[in-house]
Amino acid sequence: MMFGFSDDSFGGGGTQAEFYVPDAADCMRCGLCVNTCPTFKVNPVAAETPRNRIRTIDAILNRKIPVSGEEREHLEHCTQCRACEAICPSRMAYGELFDAAQKQLGTLHTWTASLGFKLIEHKYLFDAVSVLIKLYQQSGLHFAVRRSGLLKRLKLDKAEALLPEIDTRPLAIVYPATRPHRGCVALFSGCIGSHFDHETQLASITLLNRIGYDVLVPKEQRCCGAIHKHQGKPEIAEQMADDNIRIFNALNIDGMVYTASACGLMLHEYERQYHRAFKHELSDITAFLDNHWPDNLHLKPRTGKVAVHEPCSQRNTLKNQQAVYNLLARIPGLSVIPLAENAICCGAGGVHMLTHPDIAGPLRDAKISHFEQSQAELLVTSNIGCNLHLKTGLSRDKVIHPAMLTAAQLP
Repeated sequence: MMFGFSDDSFGGGGTQAEFYVPDAADCMRCGLCVNTCPTFKVNPVAAETPRNRIRTIDAILNRKIPVSGEEREHLEHCTQCRACEAICPSRMAYGELFDAAQKQLGTLHTWTASLGFKLIEHKYLFDAVSVLIKLYQQSGLHFAVRRSGLLKRLKLDKAEALLPEIDTRPLAIVYPATRPHRGCVALFSGCIGSHFDHETQLASITLLNRIGYDVLVPKEQRCCGAIHKHQGKPEIAEQMADDNIRIFNALNIDGMVYTASACGLMLHEYERQYHRAFKHELSDITAFLDNHWPDNLHLKPRTGKVAVHEPCSQRNTLKNQQAVYNLLARIPGLSVIPLAENAICCGAGGVHMLTHPDIAGPLRDAKISHFEQSQAELLVTSNIGCNLHLKTGLSRDKVIHPAMLTAAQLP
């Protein structure tokens, strides 16, 4: 099985040259990927390395031979961080090969995962369940349910622990600029962002309005499709892509922004994967704000130190993590430092933190240890999955999106 394509321009990261993606069998076995592989950090055995997974993928895609249960297990341990892809001298398109193997295997899903897929596919169902979850949180019922052990028996305890305080208020369709008008952008809110990351999206809208941009939030937009694509459901992912392209391309806007880097990665990859694309400029919220910040808007000072966690989607593929540092540097008095070992995944990996908590937990704990050693007061991250995952090991008010931190300093 051969893959060949031209890589498109990722926001903030420049344009990569056209490249040929080799067969899985063409891995050079150089071992450069091993030191950045998060699962190898947790379990340092050969089977938990990208090069061994490439052998398994080769057996699935090229040699068409059955793989053992153990080989499949080690393959599915992968967090899909793509750090190996970023460092590979063969420029191996590991992410594409992994997804193709998942499709070939026909990934098995638990009833909870199948339910999650349905909720993401149908926004009205997700909205309804979000209302029920909010009632569950507000009623105090969650305390009794946790003590009963029911969540663990239903294998919902990990998912329940990740839940933020749900906000069921719908976002408006239009948010007019509050400063001299400079243009109009559309916000990609994602499948869970409007209810699970409501404050970040409102902060982003406030910032965009303050720098002179109207913000549109199309109600018909769908999930970016990343979770389905990575879990062996590419046909549904492609349908979501088609719908999003149709919906956003119909708008009279100057650009699109997203607040979650993992969603942004998938949106950027539509053109390469499906040969269809958005006609507007697509930007991470931090990159857009930094590039369009007016010279006469000065943020209020804030003392203290913050550590920046760089999500894998932002660091390894989009390569636009510098925009976070640039934006936060606009806050006078604030000390901004990178979190140690940013090259290593935090373990969130989309749904990986739910399906493989034995791997995701130690990776999260390592991040928290680095944060505590940094003596920073806040941990900043640009991806909702990383945010929710890291909050399970820290006080929830310690982890924040850079847009929220910036909006708090508006005069």
